[in-house]
Amino acid sequence: MSRETDNELVGRLEEMMPDFVRSLRLLEPRVPGMEITLNQFFVLSILSRKDSAVVGELARQIGTTSGNITAMIDRLIRMGLVTRENSQQDRRVVHIRLSQKGQEITERINRNTKAGMRRILRHIPDEQKIFFFDTLKQIIAALTEERTRPREQKSVKSVIRQDILQRTTQKKGLGIFRGVLQPRQRRNKNKQR
Repeated sequence: MSRETDNELVGRLEEMMPDFVRSLRLLEPRVPGMEITLNQFFVLSILSRKDSAVVGELARQIGTTSGNITAMIDRLIRMGLVTRENSQQDRRVVHIRLSQKGQEITERINRNTKAGMRRILRHIPDEQKIFFFDTLKQIIAALTEERTRPREQKSVKSVIRQDILQRTTQKKGLGIFRGVLQPRQRRNKNKQR
């Protein structure tokens, strides 16, 4: 595909994204009298498929930090949906398990979500469903690759700053803006001396 076509598709995607995200909210986990976030539901869902999990494992699977997961688990414990138990073999290890209430809530949310998805899929012809799921798998793979690819050392801000500096020095033949555009680098060099 040409760069113009890619830019056009990116523009269309930008236009569609707010509606898409708003529409996805219709599938968010809902339980009367209980506020469960999507990430909290992901934790419950992971725990429903196994006996228990440790904090680090949950953080990796959801794609967040151990600190965020710990805070989320604290809220789920207060809601009575999960329990925290120390390992018999290693006291440093803490296992997170679904409580009976958590199991019941997770099953109810799963039933409601699946019913909602079936209602949505009824509106789409079968051949388009297959194409959609194949495309969705490719998008997930591409996003996963982007997320796991090592980040470059330079931030976007520093790349822009460097570009402006190069253009300025080429035009003027002088580095008159060097001190303004690169104050951190100069400070860091002074520290090294």
